[in-house]
Amino acid sequence: MARKNHGKTLHTRARFLITINLKRRPLFYIFTILLPVVLLHFLNSFVFLLPSQSGEKTSMAVSILLSFQLFLSIIRDSLPENSLTVSLFSLYVSQANFTSVVIVGVNILLLKMKENPTPKWIVRMCKMELQKVDIVSDNVQDEEKTRPKWPDIETKLNRICFSCFIVFSSGLTAVVLGMLTI
Repeated sequence: MARKNHGKTLHTRARFLITINLKRRPLFYIFTILLPVVLLHFLNSFVFLLPSQSGEKTSMAVSILLSFQLFLSIIRDSLPENSLTVSLFSLYVSQANFTSVVIVGVNILLLKMKENPTPKWIVRMCKMELQKVDIVSDNVQDEEKTRPKWPDIETKLNRICFSCFIVFSSGLTAVVLGMLTI
């Protein structure tokens, strides 16, 4: 920009100062992606509390597995393809997906065990818990009465699986959410 000042030409530069304040608003992603994935991860463990007679155990486990696949595709579409590192949240969803695959497999194995004789180590484990001794008369209940029935064994195995998977899910979620907040 040139101006004349008493016959002299002065050159001045025009300056503009632009300030842009950017603020992250993570609530959208928290409520649409993070919260549903965490809730599905916990819901996945509750499959073991469903009665096997209803026939819904495996279908619920497979539905949750498919939901994780959907979230993985959503996350894959929103992340850059040429990133040098993998997103921590993407690793969390992948781990939750793997856990869901294991839960589907365990449910199928538990349902398949109904058709075959129960393995001896499981019978022994449940038998020790169910065996009762009458201390006053020193009588041990006979073998047939203390032999655990399949519904008792199945209930015990489902409780063990539920406990293991809920502890694993809680621990993994706590670690990942702790790392995300750092």
